[in-house]
Amino acid sequence: MAIPLSGNIRKTPLSDILEDLRRRKATGTLTLRKSDVEKSIHVKEGRIIFASSTDPNDRLGDSLVRAGKITKENLEHALRLYQKNAGLKKMGAILVESGLVPPKELFSGLKIQVKDIIFSLFLWNEGEFRFEERLPSDVIQLQINIQELITELITRIKQES
Repeated sequence: MAIPLSGNIRKTPLSDILEDLRRRKATGTLTLRKSDVEKSIHVKEGRIIFASSTDPNDRLGDSLVRAGKITKENLEHALRLYQKNAGLKKMGAILVESGLVPPKELFSGLKIQVKDIIFSLFLWNEGEFRFEERLPSDVIQLQINIQELITELITRIKQES
C-alpha cells in the first residue's frame, strides 16, 4: 500500500513513510511540521541524504558542541564571525575557514546533526507531513546508512526511556 504524500504522523508513522520512500526509490523532500517547528528529510533515490530544521536546538554549531567536536567558546566565536558576514557564508564554512573544525570533522558533524534531527522526529507523536518530489539546490548530499541509523535510533530511544 502506498503512503499518501501528506497527512498526520499520528495516522501514518514516520517509519512507514521512510520505508515507502525507500521502496519507491523516491527523490524529494519530506517536511514535517509541529507548531512553529518544521523539519525536513531530503531523500534521493530512496536514500536519506540530508535533514534540516527550523528548531534552534538543531543547529550545526550546537550539534558540534554536544558531540565534543568544538567548545562552546569556539561556537560563540564562530557565531560572531557569522553575524559579521551577515549570514552570507554558512556556519560550516566559517568553522572550517577559521580553523575551528577540520573539513573531515565538519563532515562527520553534519552527519551527527542529520541523525539528531531524524532522531528527534521519531519522538514526535503529533505533526503534519508532506512529501514533495524536489530537492533544494543547496542541499549537501551525505550518505546516511539506513540500517545503521535505525540501529542507532533504537538504541537511543531505549536509553531515553
